[in-house]
Amino acid sequence: MSVIICAVVALRYADRIYTVVTATVTIVTLVLFHFAFRIQWITQASVVFTLLMLGFLPVNGILTGTGLDSPIVNYNPMEFMGIRVLTIPVEDAVYGYTQFLWVLYFFKKFQSRPKKPNI
Repeated sequence: MSVIICAVVALRYADRIYTVVTATVTIVTLVLFHFAFRIQWITQASVVFTLLMLGFLPVNGILTGTGLDSPIVNYNPMEFMGIRVLTIPVEDAVYGYTQFLWVLYFFKKFQSRPKKPNI
């Protein structure tokens, strides 16, 4: 379902580079993880990411201008959908989700590698 939503968003906002790149990278990530890598922990990671959003929202909110006279991070309104949670473009959460999945993937991949003995 997430892949379909991202595909529809990417097609609908094809002229918005931040939206298209975010949606496309998320689609590629989810397809790779599900079909190529056969990752079993995507659902659990999604629940954890939802909990992490409790910290993401205030920190990214401040960066994007919540409670400030002027935002620290500015977005070109012509390059994203224009949908915001407080002052945060919704694409930031999707992008963060994709980054989170890749960090977990590499962490688990390198964690499970056998250690070489010290000689």
